Amino acid sequence: MGRRNGGRSLELEDELKQVGDVYVNELQRLIQFLEDGEAIRIWYSDAPYSRCGFYSLCRMLLKYETEIHVVKLPEHVARGKSIISYSNWGEVSAEQFAGFLSCEKALTREEVRMYAMRWSILSEENSPLRTVINGRVIGVPEDFYDFLLWKKITREPIKEARIIGDILGYSHLGVGDWWYARRIDYHIQQGNIMIAEDSENKYARLICLAEDLLI
Repeated sequence: MGRRNGGRSLELEDELKQVGDVYVNELQRLIQFLEDGEAIRIWYSDAPYSRCGFYSLCRMLLKYETEIHVVKLPEHVARGKSIISYSNWGEVSAEQFAGFLSCEKALTREEVRMYAMRWSILSEENSPLRTVINGRVIGVPEDFYDFLLWKKITREPIKEARIIGDILGYSHLGVGDWWYARRIDYHIQQGNIMIAEDSENKYARLICLAEDLLI
């Protein structure tokens, strides 16, 4: 068991390194465009990770005098007689992106400085987790979203994928499934959640509240 878990850790570490290398290369490309004076377009949403990335980018843009345009994902769009809500750009198919260009606007230097200042404040706080409340990004405790888990996890064993899927379908907070999976792992280690039936695929395992936990 120990060797298998160790192998998974090494595999995960390798995957993270590969992803990191991709982002570093893309950042270098962006810096080259900025140094060449190219105009850029930023796509962002109110998902916490997206807003943080946008603020961080604005901090970097302070030293460049390039033309900047932004496209913020609207809360919802009308398609025929239907209203479709989005929480992040990952929910938008590639062929639909052009339809959001009507939301594009130029970013002023004052706005760049304002967002850059917000990133400086967030960086100084260095909170373990950030979220968007009333349109503002703030630092919160790591257990901030745990109340959603306690709403769905009962003493009756339920598949982990079902619990996380119900939370994502209900909350639309722009928080990925991996975060809730991480918090479930944490509470399993703390003895607050039990594994009723284990599985190689942890999303397929059955979990429930620990017998001595009262929520």
